[in-house]
Amino acid sequence: MKTQAYFENIRSQIIRELENSKNSIIIAVAWFTDAELFNTLYLKAKQGVTVELIIMNDEINNNSGIIYSDLQAVGAKVWMVGNNKESAILMHNKFCILDNQTVINGSYNWTNKAQRNYESITVIEDLDLALQFSDEFRSLKEKYFGTDIEDTLINYTKLCIRLETLKNLILLEDNEDIIYQLNKLKKEIKTSKDNQISVIFKVIDLVSRQNYGEAVMLINEFINRFQSLTIYVDSEIHALKLEMRALELQISSLDDEKAELEKLIHNFEVRHNHELGELIIKILLLRKEKLKQEADNNEQKENEFKEAKNDYEEYYNQYQNTKNEIILDLDEDQKKELKIIYRNASKLCHPDVVDEKFKNEAEQLFKELNDANASNDLKRVNEIFETLKQGIFKSHSQTISEKEQILKIVTKLRMKRNQLDEIVNNIKSSETFKTVSSIQNWDTYFEEVKEQLKSELGKLNMQID
Repeated sequence: MKTQAYFENIRSQIIRELENSKNSIIIAVAWFTDAELFNTLYLKAKQGVTVELIIMNDEINNNSGIIYSDLQAVGAKVWMVGNNKESAILMHNKFCILDNQTVINGSYNWTNKAQRNYESITVIEDLDLALQFSDEFRSLKEKYFGTDIEDTLINYTKLCIRLETLKNLILLEDNEDIIYQLNKLKKEIKTSKDNQISVIFKVIDLVSRQNYGEAVMLINEFINRFQSLTIYVDSEIHALKLEMRALELQISSLDDEKAELEKLIHNFEVRHNHELGELIIKILLLRKEKLKQEADNNEQKENEFKEAKNDYEEYYNQYQNTKNEIILDLDEDQKKELKIIYRNASKLCHPDVVDEKFKNEAEQLFKELNDANASNDLKRVNEIFETLKQGIFKSHSQTISEKEQILKIVTKLRMKRNQLDEIVNNIKSSETFKTVSSIQNWDTYFEEVKEQLKSELGKLNMQID
């Protein structure tokens, strides 16, 4: 067993350990607000390392600015414990398990603030200890979120083969390979409350103490009992479920991006109407009247008059529809808070992601959420998010189990993802967005345009007079 304590540069050491991981990273930590640690975790998940994370569902994490669902988008699993209330039970663990053999444990929370504190961690390389912490991690998941079928499914056939190999090595008295196979068995087995699986832990213990006779007896019992049992896990179902979850997150993220782009354009248009609308209406009205006079004396001007009339009526109607619309003023911190809460809320009620039986209710709440976001109504967006956090909707990936159903849903989600991607790209390439996004200072822009319009209005008045 290799053990090392660290009292300084703790974050750097944790990053080094994470970067060295090859297969899996399991973390249970109350607060996780350190962006550098999160980015390291994100990159490992993107590289194909299995990442599982349990953190507290509270104000500290929810207002950290970190989008935890980004981890899920690259295949990781994230669980948030509690109901975001002061009375919630505190999940105060601070441990990490790397590759099922190294444990990081200590007082250090994975936060920005922790770097300024006197903290410590211990890094321990020990298979047995890693198994104990893995067991505790799965107990936490079961306690707060119920049994995860992917955690409890055991491939008994594979275990039987491993145990048969171990038994043969014992009979051959091949001590070196016995140790190797024993370590392989430790890595492969998943902790479970299944009484039959506890037999394998007993086999491991007996072989570790070189009590080979009793170990072989238990191995024979296990193999005889389960050699006819095959727990078949359709790998395609798991692959489709993973893709389904990824597509749900991609759709939600693309819709968030679409909403942000549309909100920018909409806010500009509302302000444009408030600042310049009356001036533009006067100009369009004068143009229409001027061309009406000209058309009365010259039939060739009739088409120009009709176009001017149509321009006036279209703009007037659009102005009337938005002139009373109010977009609340927010400071930069409030804008950031709104963006975080909206994104988290939209992932919980997106009508293309929730199960069919929730679709109608989700569509209504999703529209209300978007309307509140468009008007910068931080209070209402937060109220909706608090409601959604109660788990009133479930996604397809949480409820669908049949392979044929999963495939149909995945096909629909792929199409929706592609449609949203095209819509977002079209918005970004539109002249309206390019114009709005190129304006550095809206105050300066509207002041300059207002002066230009006043000048144009004055010229038109003079021409008509």
